[in-house]
Amino acid sequence: MENKYKIITVVLCVAAFFLGWYARAWLHICPVAEPEIKTEVKYKTDTKTEIVYVPKYIYKDGSTEKTDVDVNVGKQELAVKVNGKDFEIKKADDEKYVFDKYKLQLNQTSRSDLNITVPVIDKTKHWEIGIGASKEGAVGMIGFPVKNNIGGWIAGRQGNVMAGITVKI
Repeated sequence: MENKYKIITVVLCVAAFFLGWYARAWLHICPVAEPEIKTEVKYKTDTKTEIVYVPKYIYKDGSTEKTDVDVNVGKQELAVKVNGKDFEIKKADDEKYVFDKYKLQLNQTSRSDLNITVPVIDKTKHWEIGIGASKEGAVGMIGFPVKNNIGGWIAGRQGNVMAGITVKI
């Protein structure tokens, strides 16, 4: 009969072990790494140049133009996207190229306020217990809190009991 209780105890211990192991695995929360925040700037330029050999212009009086090379540089365009939204920048009329006389300026301000309030945990013991001696024999005392810095006490021995109030300063 005693062996039966030992076997039941061993089986219960093994079952408790596996139940605890399963509960720990079920309640466990794996830490997750914070995602990286990347600012991505992509710059792409597209310049189209066309060179064509064309005949010179003939004026009404029969003379031909004196120009050997005619260069025509069109107004440069700039397409900007901020967070996936189009941001329009128009080149000023007195600029030959974008960023010739003007510039892009980004002003960004940031402010963080961190307010921390740490609760005060009073670990002061408020109850008291003590033992002492008088000429009539051993005396016991119990001190207890009443409100804020006011407390009370009861002391005495069999047949003689005293009580009082204390102010803690």
